[in-house]
Amino acid sequence: MPEEHKPHLALESILTLTAFAAGCVDIITFAKLGGVLASAMTGNLAFLGYYLSRFSFASAFGSALALAGFVGGGALGTLVSRACGQHGALRRLLCLEALLLAGAVMLWVPTQHRNGSFSADAVIVMLAVSMGLQSIVGKRVNLSNIPTIVFTSTLTNIVIALTEMLARGSFAVPKDTKRQCASFVMYFLGALGAGFAAYFQAGILIALPLLAVGAAFVATFTLEEGM
Repeated sequence: MPEEHKPHLALESILTLTAFAAGCVDIITFAKLGGVLASAMTGNLAFLGYYLSRFSFASAFGSALALAGFVGGGALGTLVSRACGQHGALRRLLCLEALLLAGAVMLWVPTQHRNGSFSADAVIVMLAVSMGLQSIVGKRVNLSNIPTIVFTSTLTNIVIALTEMLARGSFAVPKDTKRQCASFVMYFLGALGAGFAAYFQAGILIALPLLAVGAAFVATFTLEEGM
């Protein structure tokens, strides 16, 4: 592989791995922590309104915690990466995210994390803060304007690009669209994998996002210094 392609390959790996992690996290919080979404704040905000309208205060509190954690994670990610170049920022952000996900694993394993319990709320906060950090990762990757969380706009861009391609009578899918499709599919695969793990009560469930983010962190070491 030509040397000039290696940085882009690393960035694409970071995008797809973190998209996978986001899919896992949303299923973990939705299926096991009271119907909360830790990365998809539009859906989480809708759930918050729904839970409040049904006087389901434990789930509403979980959604509020996820929203606050995500905002806090985004602010933290902005602060810790503001004076860094791309390479250093990605390494810092992914390392911090991995530490939070590891903390969630350590808290998850010895507790029952019932809806509304302290341990469940603490895990929600850790996962939401990690997703807030990951939202800054997507900005720092800065590749094809693809986020690593919330893929509605990504789907819109895919539809526009493919429709334009067919309208022109072309069958060459643009590189940016391929990247968008890859991230979209990886989010789904993360959700699917976590869904199977949750259904079969597999202990690896909570570790899936950590494994993906850990791999993304390793990928930062293949980026050139000074990027």
